[in-house]
Amino acid sequence: MKSLNPYQVAAWKVVRHPFRFFLDPQVRGGENIYEAAALIRQKGAGMVIVANHISALDPFFVCAAMPFSPLREMGTITFLAKKQLFDKPFKRLVMEKLGAVDVRQRSTLRRVIGQLRQGDVVFLFPEGRVSPDGSMGEDQGALRFFAKYTSFVALPVLIQGIYGGFRKEWKPVLARRRRFRVDFGKPVWVERGCHVSLDAMDMIRRVADSPSVKPRLRRAA
Repeated sequence: MKSLNPYQVAAWKVVRHPFRFFLDPQVRGGENIYEAAALIRQKGAGMVIVANHISALDPFFVCAAMPFSPLREMGTITFLAKKQLFDKPFKRLVMEKLGAVDVRQRSTLRRVIGQLRQGDVVFLFPEGRVSPDGSMGEDQGALRFFAKYTSFVALPVLIQGIYGGFRKEWKPVLARRRRFRVDFGKPVWVERGCHVSLDAMDMIRRVADSPSVKPRLRRAA
C-alpha cells in the first residue's frame, strides 16, 4: 500500500461532507476511477489527473467527489500549482503540506517525471489558469511534455456548474438553482514518445460530449 499524505487525508475528511451537503453535486463516471486505479496497478505506471479549471477550489472538489478506497490505493497526490500560490511563507507552507509544487520550477518537472515513473499520481490543470467564464481554454502542453519522457495513465475530469470562480458563483450553487457536477472520463493509456497531437483539453471535451454527460448544464438566468 502506498503512503498517504496525512494533510491530504484530513482535507478530504473535512471537505467531503460539506461538499456533498451544501453543493449537492452530481458525480458521474465513478467506475472510471476504479478502472484507472486498476490500470496503473496493471501497468506499474503513474497517473495524471487532468481537469478543466473553473474555480480555485477545484482540487478539493474533485478529490472530495472521489471515494476514499481508490484514493488510498493511489497514495499521495502531487498537485501542480502556479507560482503565485507560493509567494508568501504561510501560503507556501500550506501548499507544500497539501502536496502542491510550483510548476514553473525546472526541478519540479524533473521530479514529477520521476514520480510518474515510480507509479505516483499527479493532478494537473492543462489550461494553467482558472477560466474567467467557465468555458474551456487551450492546453498549455504539460501532458505532452511528460509523455516525451515516460508512459502513464491519464484520467480526464470535467467540472461544470460554476462560471467565473466559486467566489462569484457560490450563491446560485448553494441555493440549488444550479447543480455542481463532476464527471470522470475513461482512463487513457499514454505511451512514452513524442505525442505532438496529445491534447489534454481534448480529452476533457470528449468527456463533455459523451452520452452519459448530456444534457449540458446551462447557466442560470
